[in-house]
Amino acid sequence: MITTVTGPIPLPPAGVIDAHTHTWIEPLPNVSDNSPALNDPRIAWELADFRSAGGWAVVDCQPPGCGRAGDRMVALSQASGVKIVSVTGFHLRRYYPPNHWLWRAGFETARDFFLRELKQGLAECCAWERPPRAGLVKVACEASLDQSPLLLLEAATAAAIQTGAALAVHTEKGAQAEDIARQLSDWGLPLDQLILFHMDKRPDLALHQELAGQGILLEYDTFFRDKYAPQENLYPLLAQMVAGNFSHRIAIGSDMADSQMWSRLGGGPGLTGWFTHIIPQLERLGFSPQVIRQLTGANIAARLDDEQQA
Repeated sequence: MITTVTGPIPLPPAGVIDAHTHTWIEPLPNVSDNSPALNDPRIAWELADFRSAGGWAVVDCQPPGCGRAGDRMVALSQASGVKIVSVTGFHLRRYYPPNHWLWRAGFETARDFFLRELKQGLAECCAWERPPRAGLVKVACEASLDQSPLLLLEAATAAAIQTGAALAVHTEKGAQAEDIARQLSDWGLPLDQLILFHMDKRPDLALHQELAGQGILLEYDTFFRDKYAPQENLYPLLAQMVAGNFSHRIAIGSDMADSQMWSRLGGGPGLTGWFTHIIPQLERLGFSPQVIRQLTGANIAARLDDEQQA
């Protein structure tokens, strides 16, 4: 079963699952001018477009305290038919208002907060009779582990270990991915619970094969980002990983935190870009239907599966 904001559901036999995106981000006062905001009602229409084209679910990777809105995710899911998986955990500090409580929390306070969101419900919906629960833990590392909030990282890891939930890590363009994995493993995290985000921004084939060989799921998401030259970097990397029999260790996301990437908001490829851009390119690479299914839904679904975690 996969925990979504509208309740637990069985793994789907088909349908695209976006392994990393954002469906709603409330703008916050006193945060960086570069902080993303997604708060347009047309998002529901685009989610419905995605559902009509063959989309099934998305993983909304906005953690608590920096614009996540559980009520909005529930409403969007109900209006569009798209299942939405929410996260607990934390993002980079620059996305939070000054003096947010989480950055002053001790280990046990932070761990217990993450556990409550996984087991009981999202903080902003705690007054509901049946609040939506988080389906995984998402954390963020800075460009180096030394600069990252290690206490919060260890607390989030402890929550993932205790519940069996997947732990997804925002990396800064893949920086120190191998060190992050080693540290989490030293804290006791089974690496088959780990997802490393943004790894295609560091297209080092040997590194990706090493990490995948340890059981880590690698998330790729620069398909709609021309500045990362996906035709020269992402797609050749993906082809080599598939040729090396690592198709079961890759999950695809769109990471559309920027409204300009949405079709109905900014004229970008949008969620239907899965069907107009991504999947056609995977087919042109000669990938089998089974491999395409792994990359576009089955792998992330397996990592989110409560029964598999148990």
